[in-house]
Amino acid sequence: MILLLSSFMPSAEHDAAVASLIGKLPRETKLAYIENAYDVYHDEASLIEGRAILKHKGFDVELVDLRKYVSDSAGLSRTLASKDIFLLAGGNPYYLRWLMKASGADIIIPALVRDGKVYSGASAAAVVAGPTLRFFDMLDDPNEAKEIIWDGLKLTQTVVIPHTDNAEFGEGCRKSGELVKAAGCTTVWLTDAQALLINGDTQQVI
Repeated sequence: MILLLSSFMPSAEHDAAVASLIGKLPRETKLAYIENAYDVYHDEASLIEGRAILKHKGFDVELVDLRKYVSDSAGLSRTLASKDIFLLAGGNPYYLRWLMKASGADIIIPALVRDGKVYSGASAAAVVAGPTLRFFDMLDDPNEAKEIIWDGLKLTQTVVIPHTDNAEFGEGCRKSGELVKAAGCTTVWLTDAQALLINGDTQQVI
């Protein structure tokens, strides 16, 4: 099982590390880009920028909007099964987690990742990959979700604490991290430039 959990969109170094594990160059890699965690911000310019970065990297990208699959989990399963990597953008983790449940992605994605697909999550999506979303509500409003779900996908038992050196919201992330740690969870703290690469039972910060 391969996970790449980062603060922001993966860097070229991060992409290269994943490519070495799956044995495919970006142009050979089919990537599902899921940006729904950002839905709550209504910031189209940032979304356009993110899509452009992926195209520039050379990936075979398909934008997958989970909202379109709320009544079609079978269709979502078919779409995602045809991809190599699921890249989930940052935003509100509570909204993303709810939408994943509503669309069936919270069942489909973990099953496919365990079968060899790659989960790449930035910021909120990195948190969602772990065991819990608790203590991040000081950063993002859980009420953006129609149903508040405190459990993550449990693809890893490590809770990623992103953006720890960010000038704007690093302090809030560090405070959340201290609470998560005090609750007894295993944590990995990441700067904006870092990512946690998990390959089976091994993990390293790159």
